[in-house]
This record gives sequence, C-alpha cells and structure tokens, in this order.
Amino acid sequence: MGATFASAGERIRILRQHKRLTQEQLGELAGLNPNYIGQVERGQRTPSINAIHALAEALGVDPGFLLLAPDKSNYHIDDLMALIALATPEQVELITKIAETVVSSGYQVSGDHNDEE
Repeated sequence: MGATFASAGERIRILRQHKRLTQEQLGELAGLNPNYIGQVERGQRTPSINAIHALAEALGVDPGFLLLAPDKSNYHIDDLMALIALATPEQVELITKIAETVVSSGYQVSGDHNDEE
C-alpha cells in the first residue's frame, strides 16, 4: 500500500480523536463500516476516493488534506495540521499570529527533544 494512504489513515485517526469520535461514530457520519475505518487508520486498507470524500466531509476537512504526502520525520506537523484543519477561521488567524511571533523572536527550544508527553 502506498505511503500516502497510510498517512491518510493516520490523519483520519488524529482528526477523529481530536473530534472525540469513536470509529463507530465516524462510520455512522461517513456512511462507512467502523471496521473499514479501523483498517484504513491502521494502513491495512486503501480507501477509495469516495471513502476519502465521505470521511473528509464527516470530519469537516478538505479531502486533499487527507492525501498530503507523508513525512515521518515531522509527525508533530501532522498533529498541528490536524488541529488547524479543525479550527475556525478566527482560531487559524490566532494560531498564525502565535507561530509568527515564536518564529520571529528566534525562540530556541533547549534540552532533550524526546517526547515527554
């Protein structure tokens, strides 16, 4: 299976979890079997274009967002993009201003970069 579809499954999972939906609830919203959604999220099934469209609509995002090329080295960016995809236009504007402030300030993160979440 292509990496793009594995990434789509990961993005679907991230968005679903951010919306606090179960696979069953997402399946109902998208008109898809929850087992199928689980298989897509795990990268075991390649979603059809119709399934991508139904899932994107149910999650409230553009279908193209689900099909962005994956970059395993930047998984935090995927999480951030998922949050932005769910944000209102006003929230996106605020997120943009915060990001611009952090980047322009030259703020540097020091210490170990291991995930300590």
